[in-house]
Amino acid sequence: MKKTLSIHLGRQLFVIEEDAYDRLQAYLKKLEASLASESGVTEIIEDIEMRFAELLTQYLAETRQVITIGDVEKAIASLGEPEEITEETEQPKQQTQANYDSTGQKRMYRDVDNGMLGGLASGFAAYLGVDPVIIRIIFVIFLFMGFGFILYVILWVIIPSAKTPSERLQMRGKPVNIDTLKEEFEKTADRLKDDTINAANKFKNNNQHLTSQAAKVLRLIGKMFGVFLIGSALIWLITFSLIVSGIVDVVPMTGDQTFGSLYEFLQLVSPVNKAFSLIWMGILLVGFAGPLLSIAIGVRLIISKVNRYYKLNFILLPVIIVIGIFLGIIGGINSARDYEVYSWHPKQHLTIHTDQLIVEDLPLMINNQRIESSGGINFISIRNGQILEHGINLSYKQSNDSLFHVSQAFKAHGIDIPAAQQRSMHIKHELKIEGNKLFISPYYFFPASDGLRDQEIKVVIEVPKGKKLFIKNQEILIDEQEYSGELYANEPFYAYEVYKD
Repeated sequence: MKKTLSIHLGRQLFVIEEDAYDRLQAYLKKLEASLASESGVTEIIEDIEMRFAELLTQYLAETRQVITIGDVEKAIASLGEPEEITEETEQPKQQTQANYDSTGQKRMYRDVDNGMLGGLASGFAAYLGVDPVIIRIIFVIFLFMGFGFILYVILWVIIPSAKTPSERLQMRGKPVNIDTLKEEFEKTADRLKDDTINAANKFKNNNQHLTSQAAKVLRLIGKMFGVFLIGSALIWLITFSLIVSGIVDVVPMTGDQTFGSLYEFLQLVSPVNKAFSLIWMGILLVGFAGPLLSIAIGVRLIISKVNRYYKLNFILLPVIIVIGIFLGIIGGINSARDYEVYSWHPKQHLTIHTDQLIVEDLPLMINNQRIESSGGINFISIRNGQILEHGINLSYKQSNDSLFHVSQAFKAHGIDIPAAQQRSMHIKHELKIEGNKLFISPYYFFPASDGLRDQEIKVVIEVPKGKKLFIKNQEILIDEQEYSGELYANEPFYAYEVYKD
């Protein structure tokens, strides 16, 4: 009587005698030790175990289910001892094969490693020992005969693929032993290494191709953008030159001219002094250097190589632009000082003794002709060197006595009070009384040489208690509060309460 054990070998369950198990375990340990220096030793051992299980299955008879020591020795003899494949005792392949089972059991598998589709043609070629091209030609003939596709699919389903090294050896009819398994594994490893290198080279070549294509596209986009920069800069240079030279007027005006030049407009908003010169110089520097820099960048995008002197443009032109901006800022700061203070200049004070006062617009007369306002946009109007402004501030409040009082005051800004007062004294505004009617002009003039310095007209009407005030045919209710609004020609008058701090 012998003791038996249950083991799993090569994914199969076996009942094995104890002495046979000891022999098998010792063999596998010795085999693992002898292959320890080999790469992929785990896969080789796994394939050997699977081949060992196949051999033991063949040795078992239908009436016998227990593996004996003889079965193990027979399988070991078929596979070979570990000492026979070490580097120190390894012999030429022709001599080593004599120690093994020189004939292998040939089986049909699909060779997916060398196949074009499912590996059927390659598998048949390996099984029959012929060129795979011949098998493929036969399948093509079957395809034109009408049953090639169905036959291929059926065989694809029925015939398994050679996944392990032992199955690939059986497909080619080679003996499955330690030496052949080791050789097959090394071939597989080399093939995988070559495939990896080829894939990496292919990816690198594709990546280089894509990089090259992307570079070409970017260069094309750069050239197109360069043409756009040059074209836009040339258009700007021509337009800017026409504007600053005064050939083309761009500022909308009314009066003596429909448009004014940029130079004339700057003279209105900035005092004609050193500050004005700084602003004008800054505009010229930025206006010309900016498009010239765009042209230089555009040429650089179109032409890949330029000389070192050309590269100076990318230093000098930005410096000129920065200088221009700096001059404009300095000039703007100095010009802003001309708005620093303001002064009110009382023009006249009228007294009217009446029970009601009617306020009406005084029509604008130019060259003895009455000018009617048609509304619309109020552009700068210059006539005979005088700026015409439209809209005055009209206020009303309760009088301290029984008389109507009408006062008129002008305001303007300047760098100091004397300058502001002088500008306010230059303002011309017409106001007159005829009976119980007060005619107020919604327009006023001042010299264009004074510039636009927030000139303003304010008319204040003081209404006695119990008496009436009409503004543009509208009766005004008077209380203890002061009200103010803007008076425009041919427009209704709206007033709002004045809140004093």
